[in-house]
Amino acid sequence: MEKIQSFQITGMTIAGFKSYGEPTQLVFGNPTVITGGNGRGKTSIADAIAFAVTGLPFFGERGIDRLHNEAQPNVSITMSFVDGGGAAHTLTRTRQKNRMTILYDSYEIRQMDLNDMFGECDVFLSIFNPLYFIEELGEEGKNLLERHLPLIPHEAVLAELSDATRAALEHESLLSPDACLKQKRADIRELEEGVIYLQGQKDLTDSQSQDWSKTVEGLSTRHDALSRTLEKLEAKRYDGLDTKTMEQQLVELSARYEEAARDGSPLDGEIVELERKLSARRAEQYQSPYTQAIAGANAQLTELAARFNRDKQSFQACVPGAPCPTCRRLITEEVLPEIRASLEQSSKATLAAGQEQRAQLNELMENDKKAKAVFEQFQADDVAKLEQELAGLRAKKSEDSPADSLRAQIQQLTADLEYGNLNEVEYAQLKECREELRECAADLKAAQAAAVQKPEDLDGKIEAAQRRIKELKKLIADVAIYVSERAKLTFSALKMNRVEISLYDVVKSTGERKDAFKFTYGGRRYDRLSLSEKIRAGMEVSELMKRLTGRNYPVFVDNMESVDDLNNVRPTGQVIMAKCVSGTPLAVRPVRPITMVDQQAA
Repeated sequence: MEKIQSFQITGMTIAGFKSYGEPTQLVFGNPTVITGGNGRGKTSIADAIAFAVTGLPFFGERGIDRLHNEAQPNVSITMSFVDGGGAAHTLTRTRQKNRMTILYDSYEIRQMDLNDMFGECDVFLSIFNPLYFIEELGEEGKNLLERHLPLIPHEAVLAELSDATRAALEHESLLSPDACLKQKRADIRELEEGVIYLQGQKDLTDSQSQDWSKTVEGLSTRHDALSRTLEKLEAKRYDGLDTKTMEQQLVELSARYEEAARDGSPLDGEIVELERKLSARRAEQYQSPYTQAIAGANAQLTELAARFNRDKQSFQACVPGAPCPTCRRLITEEVLPEIRASLEQSSKATLAAGQEQRAQLNELMENDKKAKAVFEQFQADDVAKLEQELAGLRAKKSEDSPADSLRAQIQQLTADLEYGNLNEVEYAQLKECREELRECAADLKAAQAAAVQKPEDLDGKIEAAQRRIKELKKLIADVAIYVSERAKLTFSALKMNRVEISLYDVVKSTGERKDAFKFTYGGRRYDRLSLSEKIRAGMEVSELMKRLTGRNYPVFVDNMESVDDLNNVRPTGQVIMAKCVSGTPLAVRPVRPITMVDQQAA
């Protein structure tokens, strides 16, 4: 249906409504003055007009049963009015046996149709009743104003800002400054958490670098010690021996042996088998059953030592303002004792575990040492027994063939060239030392490579993140300026004569909006005003709602006997004024009849 942007009431017929039992006809003008004593039906007229349009009384109370006349249960209100174009209309609302009927120009319509025509109930009553918006809507009034406040163009706000602020916001999406501020603060929190993480990574890298340096130092010391031991054994091995002459003798003996061996011997097979067993037994190396357990214990001990050092460093660095080594949050004075106690307890637990691990390692090494001694003793016994058997066979063979004697000489000379001046224990030590030196050299090379590896540029990343945080904080300050300026422009639409309304305050430091529904008249709080001042203030608010919604509806001013004048506002539409005159009957007097010119001007 067509919207009614403005109208003026020309007359009413009321029946069965409050004090109006029988049909009563009223004529209105602009302005209209209603007089009479208390209880004569002045306010009932305001309720009837509001009820006709909204289905609710003057102050919007729910429950309409109290609006019925006691003698006449059927309610009927017909309101005649002319719209902004001068067209005459009638609006009739009846209620019979709990059934509500609405007729507009003789056509039955629904309440939602009236809401489309006259606007929502709160809009109509905020214009029609000067006290409704302030005294009845409360926070809903704030929401109502915000819905009808004009949208300030983005360009209009930017035009009011400084060149620097405007340039900073040039590429920012500010359709929702609150959302923009929320996102920027979330970005700052993420960056700050990232800085804490990077600082923790930097501390860890520094600690690891120190650990690698210590590892290199330890491996270098061991490498030097093994090199000296190997050098000493190698020097002793061939000290005073003419190895070239011994090698020549070995060649000659081998030639003679081959010649003598061609003749063969019945004992050769037994001797060869016994020599194989002897060589195999001599060559056997001790295979420790504790190698894996010792390596694991060493690794755990190293890890516990590193953990203990880290806990110690963390405890020393645990001061207010520093990041917590566990959660990376900043440490405060309140949580400092708790964090230190936790670190101290962790260090003690680590130290106890390390001591227990050291005891286990010592036990394993002692068991390994005993097992090796047993192996070497059994090996020596077996070798001696085999040598004795071999010597017997060779002696027996020597009685029959010179080849065995030559072979014994060859074996002895070969052993002399292999062992030199070293005994079996020293020779085994030589081989073991060579292997350990090879492994140590490989470990040292790897540790040196890790120690000199160029670390990630964590300082650069931290500096970049802090720089970005600073930029975002500056941007938040610029957005706050933008929000403040937009609020200023928005509030300008609420400008009235003596009334001031503030829907929210803007915190300049953050740009956040704080709800603040403040209402003053002449600088004074509304709840401290007299009735006449409240009516004057309400008239200004009624005119404000007309301006914001584009609707010019009649205004009903009750209790005019307490108001000297309304010179603080110039009403733009029809005004109906009710005044209590003690002891007089009800009188509705149109001061000036409504004309087409009046309505078109309104």
